[in-house]
Amino acid sequence: MDIQQLWQAWPVAGPWQIFPMVGGTNTLIWRALAADGQQYALRIIPNLARISHLRYEASLLEALAATQPPVQLPLLLRARDGDSIVECELEGKAALATLSPLLSGRLPDLLPDRHDPSIAVDAAQVLAWLDTALAQLSPQSLAGSPQLPTFGTLKNRQGPIEDPLVCLQQLPAAPEKIQQLSSFLEEVIELVPGLYRRLPQQILHRDYDPANILAEGQRVTAVLDFELAGPDLRALDLCGALSWWPVQLLGSGQEWALMETFATAYLARFPLSEEELLALPDLCRMRDATSLVQRVGRYLTGQESEGVIQRRVEHSLWREAWIVANRQTLQEHALTWRHKATAVPSGEN
Repeated sequence: MDIQQLWQAWPVAGPWQIFPMVGGTNTLIWRALAADGQQYALRIIPNLARISHLRYEASLLEALAATQPPVQLPLLLRARDGDSIVECELEGKAALATLSPLLSGRLPDLLPDRHDPSIAVDAAQVLAWLDTALAQLSPQSLAGSPQLPTFGTLKNRQGPIEDPLVCLQQLPAAPEKIQQLSSFLEEVIELVPGLYRRLPQQILHRDYDPANILAEGQRVTAVLDFELAGPDLRALDLCGALSWWPVQLLGSGQEWALMETFATAYLARFPLSEEELLALPDLCRMRDATSLVQRVGRYLTGQESEGVIQRRVEHSLWREAWIVANRQTLQEHALTWRHKATAVPSGEN
């Protein structure tokens, strides 16, 4: 079924008008305006192998919705046949489609929202609620299966990436930069087994940043994009948030205040152990290494341009330089955040 005719698969008023929106790395998203004025988010997934993960995502969202969430969630609407996933055709190729209500709010990923401490506090509290709810889900009760690898899986991750160290040699970057990236990845690959042996795991969102929430005023109204949801190291949701909320401030010295605001509000409602907090520098390195490998895979399969991968190389080297320079400082701050969080009743945060 062509996407212009997809409205017929769901109990919505058609025909609809569709308008492209910013999608994720692995999906395309359209805003669908139905004949009765209702608006929806239409998502197209070109990879048919993702169907089991989509069923997992749909089941997870339904389970979260049953907990009376404090925010809106992108629940997948059931089609006329009772399924939440519909087969379709995109540019002559088979694909999968899902439909969700278009949730209200704005993306707080631009200034001044991105650095607004009030939004950061509310976003942290919502993430703490989310991780608490996800921790209580029984993996056996969820349909489908989380097909995406953990952040610690660097080899055989995507397409041709059997050995990321070999694939780095094919990047359009100067030899000294390739060598720096190789040293970085070698160190991360070596530390990963210890992290997964020592640190607790649970189901996570795994992509919680200012571009994946909606806000009205200074309150978070919705959490978006559960595309990467699945089991992983428990501290990674906080790690991801701390990697992206202050990204425009890293190296300025001003990043620490925003990080403290977010982390203290989060830890007051979802405590992490001292060992997890001391591991934050290594978790940040692992998370960035995985993202780099994913982008390298997309470049080698023709899904990313030379300019994009060159910017990604520079970004990874920049992040690694910040972690190396601030490793001990980050650990010291993390323990301070934990102490402050335990001193503040969660209801006052």
